[in-house]
Amino acid sequence: MSEENLSQQFQVHYYFDDESHSMNAFVRNRAEKDLLEAVKRILELSDVTAEIETEAFNEGGLIETLNLIIPSLSAVAIFLSPAINEILKHHFTKNKTDDVIKEETLKGLQLDNSLKELDYETKFAKALEDKLVKKHVSNYYSRIIGYEKVEKIGFKNLSIKTDEIVIPRSRFKDFILVDDKTVTEDDDAEIEIISPVLKEGTFNWRGSYKEQRIDFSMGDARFKNEVINGQHQFANGFVMSCLLQVTTTFDEFGDEKRRSYSVRKVYAIKESGSTNYTLRPLGFKKKEGKDQRPLFDDGE
Repeated sequence: MSEENLSQQFQVHYYFDDESHSMNAFVRNRAEKDLLEAVKRILELSDVTAEIETEAFNEGGLIETLNLIIPSLSAVAIFLSPAINEILKHHFTKNKTDDVIKEETLKGLQLDNSLKELDYETKFAKALEDKLVKKHVSNYYSRIIGYEKVEKIGFKNLSIKTDEIVIPRSRFKDFILVDDKTVTEDDDAEIEIISPVLKEGTFNWRGSYKEQRIDFSMGDARFKNEVINGQHQFANGFVMSCLLQVTTTFDEFGDEKRRSYSVRKVYAIKESGSTNYTLRPLGFKKKEGKDQRPLFDDGE
């Protein structure tokens, strides 16, 4: 390695439930890809230009060493390179807070001025809380958790010889991000039909709801059969009053990912040119018991 380069070493140690020193190649390669993507992303957020090399695997389960080769002439190498491995350990072990990492890294460094210090602390914050890094780490553990041979994984900063942090299999799920869903209902929804489904199947209808075009499933079995049997004539301006169920899926970071719509009950319909709704049997029940939850069709 050239004297003009600095090297940071990060070790990943797979502990197996037997005495072997081998690992399924597909599992390791897919997991390694997510590991490297996390490292790459952290380097990018830290404005670090680095080459990543791997050493030959060692026994003791299976030990992988990543060499992060950073140009020593880079200002980032002076200020941030001591933190790179600690940030990696933070994401893969959740062992240290960002304040501890900042304190360890900035300790003893001669910063030119307070503005530069603020600049590098901003880089720390971005690297520590980045959603994409967390996603790669989640993918990494998702791949490993399905490989039962791995009973724990150790992570170690070889550059400053810190203690290895070992994550047991029971904690793998703590790093895996999951989607969340919420279900809400609009009991007085009005949907203007753009495209009905006139035959049997699991095809989605299309309509306009609150001035927004939506695709929705028809969950009212009785009304669906009426449509299939030709009892309703659809034309521009056909509107139905219904119970609409809205399922919102949020990603692991709380951001909305998608929405799906399902009409559970059709209470009334208003055909093109009409100013009044024609109540269906469920509509009469709802009108008579306004404070009661609508009854379900016998066909469901």
